[in-house]
Amino acid sequence: MEHVAVAIVGAGLSGLAAARCLRSRGVEPVAVLEGGSHAGGRVRMPAGAGTAPGRMFVRHDDRGVLALAEELEISVETDGSESPLDDLRVDEAGASSVSTLNVPADASWWTRLRNEWLLDRLARLAAAVDPTEPWRSDRAEELDAQTVRTWLRAHTADPDLRELVEERLTFDAGLPADRISMLWLLAHMGAVPLDDQEPLRLDPAELLNRLAAATAVRTGCHVAGVEQGNDRVRLSGSWGALTADRVIMAISPADAQRVTFSPRLPASRRRMHQQWPQAEIVRTEIVYWRPFWRNFGLSGEAVFEDGIPAWTFDDTPADAGYGRLVAHTYTFGAADPLGADQSVLDAPARHRGLLLENLERAFGPLAAAPVAVTQSPVGPERYSRAYQSPTPPGFLTEYGPLLRRSCGRIHWAATETAAYPANGALEGAVTSGLRAAEEVLDARVAAEAP
Repeated sequence: MEHVAVAIVGAGLSGLAAARCLRSRGVEPVAVLEGGSHAGGRVRMPAGAGTAPGRMFVRHDDRGVLALAEELEISVETDGSESPLDDLRVDEAGASSVSTLNVPADASWWTRLRNEWLLDRLARLAAAVDPTEPWRSDRAEELDAQTVRTWLRAHTADPDLRELVEERLTFDAGLPADRISMLWLLAHMGAVPLDDQEPLRLDPAELLNRLAAATAVRTGCHVAGVEQGNDRVRLSGSWGALTADRVIMAISPADAQRVTFSPRLPASRRRMHQQWPQAEIVRTEIVYWRPFWRNFGLSGEAVFEDGIPAWTFDDTPADAGYGRLVAHTYTFGAADPLGADQSVLDAPARHRGLLLENLERAFGPLAAAPVAVTQSPVGPERYSRAYQSPTPPGFLTEYGPLLRRSCGRIHWAATETAAYPANGALEGAVTSGLRAAEEVLDARVAAEAP
């Protein structure tokens, strides 16, 4: 049977970063096993109707991603606009108006919560939260016991302000405030409010292609079983089997529950996998022959109060000969801000029809005649769950200590295991892969010590 030094399960950004680190330190052979048909995992963005995949936002302090992009000679560009364009808001009656309340897709958590007195209270709370291990903070249990909505209602009597703040949170978290732990939010905000900076963008496809080019990724290799022995680990699936000295599981905790481990993982770890929360989003790409909305002085960013879609933004590549809007529809109910009617989500054709109707109301008749519409299915696709995993009350304090804890020869990566606030972002994917690789290197040194 084939034997390797390290097997990496998952060829997303986390797994590829771990493989690159190990090989640069002389570890060979390293096998990267990917269950899907392509490397890239959740970073690989779909390209519809012959268009290029969209770019992704990175922050100025995302040192891991930016360093990797520099090493691989990937261009990182600013996303500034030469002239100001208007954002829109469409109310439940279908009337559209210019909005000053919209929050850019790349905005920080601090920007989303921009309100002087709320910001002051949140800043004091966030400063006391340990970003690496928030569950160890002094008030962790108290903060983790309440939802963001509970906290907001206790600190403001203004229902319009509450709804606005909840709406802004939903853009990034993908879940409503009554399902998100206050501790989770504070950990993601970080200890220091960030100044608004011109956003950066990079091409994730180029990043993945250059990473994968140096790694012989084995696609179509879903790992169904992991059997751990005293001196090695056996991985198996319909593709066959191999053994390894160490294994890095570079997949989300939710996906890890589909793997059979022998001997069984600790009961607490199994419960964490089974209960792992996931924000699910219906992502629709609408391609037009040109970005016509710019000619009308519109940015392409619009918020729809009826939730179908919840919001759109302009994702037209630079110098492209077409225009592209990306629309997000959330899969929670209409009772929450930006939620959608669940019966519509169960009918993709109806969802698409309503989405195009709303786009026409916002951007005019040209929006009703797209060149192509590419819509993701409702619910998670295998190997392509959303990065963001907002945790409910009590989850972080119970399961947080398990996130990075190795199980014998099995180490855990993926952005969900990263330190905050990078957890759930591209930066978290890269840094979690590097951390897991360092754990493997340390274990190898310890094993070779006399």
